[in-house]
Amino acid sequence: MKDSNRKVNKVVYAILTLLLGTFGINKFYAGKIKAGILSILFCWTLIPTILSVAEFITVLTEKKDKDGKIPVNSSRRTNVLFAVSLVIFVLFIIGSIIPWESLFTKFTIFTDFNTWLGDIKIGNYNIFSNIIGSPVKLDSTTGSTSGVINAFGSWTITDVAIFLLIITAVIALCSKIKFNDFIAAQTEGIKKILPVAITAMLISIVLVIMVTSGVNVTIANWILSWAKGFNIATATLSSIVGSVITGDFYYFTSTIGPVFTSLISNTDYYGVIALIMQGIYNLTMIIAPTSVALIIGLYYLDIPYGKWFKYIWKVLLSLLIIIIITSIIVFALV
Repeated sequence: MKDSNRKVNKVVYAILTLLLGTFGINKFYAGKIKAGILSILFCWTLIPTILSVAEFITVLTEKKDKDGKIPVNSSRRTNVLFAVSLVIFVLFIIGSIIPWESLFTKFTIFTDFNTWLGDIKIGNYNIFSNIIGSPVKLDSTTGSTSGVINAFGSWTITDVAIFLLIITAVIALCSKIKFNDFIAAQTEGIKKILPVAITAMLISIVLVIMVTSGVNVTIANWILSWAKGFNIATATLSSIVGSVITGDFYYFTSTIGPVFTSLISNTDYYGVIALIMQGIYNLTMIIAPTSVALIIGLYYLDIPYGKWFKYIWKVLLSLLIIIIITSIIVFALV
C-alpha cells in the first residue's frame, strides 16, 4: 500500500509520537523505515524530540475517520514539520558561528565533544578521523591545533556550506529522490547561483579594498568634523556612508567605531553612538547595493533592484526617522 493511502490509528500514533518519537518508533509504526532510522541516528541531538512534539500537537488536531484512523501523510503535518525544521536549522546555523567558548569562560563543552568524537574507535581504527575528517583538537602542551572539523561555535562559512550539502543529501534520501536527480538538481543550483556568487565576490573585494585603504575612515572623519563634538546628524550620515562602503558589520564597527571614540571624548554619548551605528547599519543593508545578502536575495527571487528600491524606500525612511527620534530621546536623557 502506498504512503498516500496508508492509514494508522490516531490514538496509537499520537501516543507513540509523544512518548517514543525521539527514537522514531512512530515512524516505524507508520511504515516510514528510513525516517525511523534517521530518528535513531540523530536522537542524541534532540531534534527528533522537538519534531515529535510539533507533530503530536498537529496530529491531535487532525480529523479521524469512522475507524479512528488518520492518513500517514498530510499536508498540514508536513507544513508544520517543515516550519519547525526551518526554525531549528536557522537557530543551529546562528549558534554554530557564535563563539560560545570565547564569550563564556571555562565553557569547553563543544571542544570536549569534538575531541571525544575524534577519539571514537573500532579497535585501533578512528572512525571520524579516517572517514569524515579529523575534528580540530587542541594540544594542551604546545597550544597548537590539528584537524579539519571545527567545534560547534567556531564554524566558518565553509563548514556551514558543507553542512548544507550533507543536509540536502539527507533530505533527498528521505524523499526517495534518485541519485542522478539529486546530482542534476545540485548542478542546476550551482549554475543558477554562480553569477550572483561572482557578483558577491567582486563586491567583497571592492569593500575590502575600501577598508584596507582607509577610505571609509577618511570619509567618516570628514563628515564628523562638520560639527564640534557629538552631533546626531553627522553621526547618522557617517554611519550610512560607512555601512555602504564596508558592507560588513564587523569591519564597519572596527573601523568607524574608533573614529567616533577619537573625536568624541565624552563616554556618556557612547550608548547613543552604538544605537545609531547598529540601527543605521541594519537599515542600510536592506537597501545598499553593496549588501551581499540583499543582492543574493534579489537575484534569487528575480526582483530588479530598482523595483525593490521603489517598494522599500518609504518604509526605510519611516524607520530612519524612528531611529533619529529615539537617538534624540536617549541623547537628551544622558
